[in-house]
Amino acid sequence: MSRAEELPRTGHRVTFAPDEQQVWSLPGETLLDTARRAGVRIASICGGRGLCKSCVVRIAEGPVEPPSQQDLEFFSPDELGANWRRACQTFARGDCRVEISARARAMPLRAQVESEDVWVRPDPAVRLYSVAVPDATLADPTADDHRLMNALNEKWPGICSRIDIDVLRSLPQALRVPGRQVAAVVRFGEVIGFVPTSKGALLGLAVDIGTTNIVALLVDLRSGRTLATRAIENPQSSYGGDVISRIARAATSEDAREQLHQLVVRGINDVAREICESESIGPEHIADIVVAGNTTMHHLLLKLPVKHLGAVPFVAASASATDVKARDVGIKAMPGAYVHVLPNIAGFVGGDHTAMLLAIGSDREEKTIVALDIGTNTEMSLIHKGRISSISCPSGPALEGGHIRCGMRSARGAIESVEIRGDEVRIRTIDDSPPVGICGSGVLDVTAQLYLAGIVTPTGQMKKEHSRVRVRDGQTEFVLAEETEAQGPAVVFNQRDVRSVQLAKGAIRAGIRVLLEEADLRDEQIDQVIIAGAFGNYIDLASAVAIDMLPDLPLDRFAQIGNAAGIGAKLALVSYPHRATAQSIAAKSHYIELLGGAHFNTSFMNAMRFPDRKQN
Repeated sequence: MSRAEELPRTGHRVTFAPDEQQVWSLPGETLLDTARRAGVRIASICGGRGLCKSCVVRIAEGPVEPPSQQDLEFFSPDELGANWRRACQTFARGDCRVEISARARAMPLRAQVESEDVWVRPDPAVRLYSVAVPDATLADPTADDHRLMNALNEKWPGICSRIDIDVLRSLPQALRVPGRQVAAVVRFGEVIGFVPTSKGALLGLAVDIGTTNIVALLVDLRSGRTLATRAIENPQSSYGGDVISRIARAATSEDAREQLHQLVVRGINDVAREICESESIGPEHIADIVVAGNTTMHHLLLKLPVKHLGAVPFVAASASATDVKARDVGIKAMPGAYVHVLPNIAGFVGGDHTAMLLAIGSDREEKTIVALDIGTNTEMSLIHKGRISSISCPSGPALEGGHIRCGMRSARGAIESVEIRGDEVRIRTIDDSPPVGICGSGVLDVTAQLYLAGIVTPTGQMKKEHSRVRVRDGQTEFVLAEETEAQGPAVVFNQRDVRSVQLAKGAIRAGIRVLLEEADLRDEQIDQVIIAGAFGNYIDLASAVAIDMLPDLPLDRFAQIGNAAGIGAKLALVSYPHRATAQSIAAKSHYIELLGGAHFNTSFMNAMRFPDRKQN
């Protein structure tokens, strides 16, 4: 049976190319809605609200509704004439064939961010105990649970007081295997599972749930060694590339919130299955899990209400560390395994930032450090004289390719670096593939290069004198790749894109200034700027400094550390005392709310400007 035959035939037959997948649309659905329902990949950074530029498709055959007003403003007359549309703005009128642009269907290649692994003396929450349990007899018909607990406590007094209910259901079989040697996994007095022998591995999973990616580390809890790392795109991405889109979606109904919960759980289970298969084991061998996620991801995983996160004063339902059975949130693991979710700080500064602060040893740091994870929402902290001050600033999706005319994820064909020398433009794409669009590092690069080349003024105005600058439909744009070079429409960077970058970099720079001024510090007093996360790992620091997104400091004062949130989650997984440290970091962090602050608004307006260029 084909996929199309499995779906209800109540609308029109939509064929999505290039895979030629056929789906029956439902009344009132956009093409994006139809694709989502069938699992057809179409990028949608704004979640289908018509605010971004990511879900571009071409109507190859068949009737659709006339272009929306938003698409009339977005596409040029030539592009509209060639039937280019955005999937979230287009409704089928009959059977049609839709070509998904290379940019919209590109699969991210840089979901996994390598970081320098850390070692900590193992002191996990779970322990493995091997014990011989005597057989029951007519003379001593003691129940299986008591015989197991008695055997454990006789060898290790007080080690066991209860058995998880799912483990109890499998206990009779476990006690009657040949040899009757039982290797029990115990967590604070509770038997949560068994492994085949005492020499079996005791495994844990550290998970960083990002808005964009989900990263997992499989860890040997006895040695503290990371066995494997995997990452996938967060399945929630089809409902928006930013947390506000997902909060808005979840707030529409209980079903919508449940759907987002199921998607993130599916993502965790998928990445766990992949990582376990790489080690030739099953997820049922995972004895303990630690999760770090931003406040929205934290709430959606735990099925907590997110409505109040999306409205002033942005109050979380919970900031505390949480322990819950894996099965209660739908995560596949050892029968009685727990998930420990790291604590949030406040507002949108969540457990992933707590994990980063844990990973860099912020509780012991004596230097003056600015630590930030740049993304759609940028979280940052100032560590100074034993005090941690934290903020969250709405930097928007521009620096990750969102809201950019030709923006895209870090996928094959994305322009990742740009160099302008006079009339010559050199671009480098991921995998050296033909250019399809621009990813975040490319967005930062092209902005810096346009500015340094004098094509963009300090106020952000794009000049028209350069041979690569043209005006289309009243919009000034710089051509990075002509139609003949690109897979589809030309890849351009226009005046609106420059403004989007100014908004993003202005928010980040203003946030840093607020932190410094609150502590009565100047840029030059910063000992180090630590940049974590996928975007921060690939950006050109010189470009970030050139446009004044980051302080003008010697480049050796910057450190790009990759997936620090994943490393922080690993520390809390391998060493139980680190969980208390994480809770202490979150509780002691001084949170500064920027919304409505006149000081931030003034700094933000000033920081939108590019610095005056230095004359040689």
